[in-house]
Amino acid sequence: HQPSKLDTWVRFPSPAFLLYQEKNTGVFQTMEKKPDFKAMPTKKKIGYVWDYYRWHIIAAICTTAFLISTIIHFVTYRDPLLNVIMINCSAPYNTEHSGFDEFMSSRGYDTDPALISVISNLYFSDDAEPMSAMQQYQVLSTLIGAGGQDLFFGTGAAFNAYADQGALLDLSTVLPEDLLARYADSLIYSTDDGTVDAYPCAIGLSGHPWLRDNNYYYGPCSFGIFAAAANPRTAAEFVRFLLEYPAESGH
Repeated sequence: HQPSKLDTWVRFPSPAFLLYQEKNTGVFQTMEKKPDFKAMPTKKKIGYVWDYYRWHIIAAICTTAFLISTIIHFVTYRDPLLNVIMINCSAPYNTEHSGFDEFMSSRGYDTDPALISVISNLYFSDDAEPMSAMQQYQVLSTLIGAGGQDLFFGTGAAFNAYADQGALLDLSTVLPEDLLARYADSLIYSTDDGTVDAYPCAIGLSGHPWLRDNNYYYGPCSFGIFAAAANPRTAAEFVRFLLEYPAESGH
């Protein structure tokens, strides 16, 4: 058997290859050699770990923080007791959730701000351009259509339109007759666009001290409970609180 050139090269490598191997063996050994971690001082150990495992550490920290925040959210989250929409507020950017603290404390509820949701930055002008008015109506319709809202305050044609279309609850089903009788001249009625007999769905107020002192409405406004209220019992309690509120704010 005559050895091939490949067999000869493998068995008897050329002097050039042997020289290359000898020169680079130290390099390979140096690259493969790992530092003795146990022999390192503490500062170098920390630097070594950070250099080689920084992204693992960062990923672990982020994952842990996310899990902790998620757990805290689900453990501490509480559904709002009242969800309120106020359109055409007198001072929409000066309203305070703390205005509801008096009601909450008087009924034995916690005054945690998270328990009250107030949307007060929607404004509807009867003289607005059609396109601008349409955009505002779309926002409001989306909020109402999504459900979960309890109280509706407002003025002008926008409030009246939603009231007449059946968006508000029949107040005679949640308020006592004597209280409704006191506000008989201020009741607003709805027929659900003519589909049912008229029923009281809202009440008009003017210069109410609670609304005025908390920068919600300085003049006339109307309010009612949404027909699809998420918290109808609490909403009815608030309506009674508002209607029985002392005429003078210095109480």
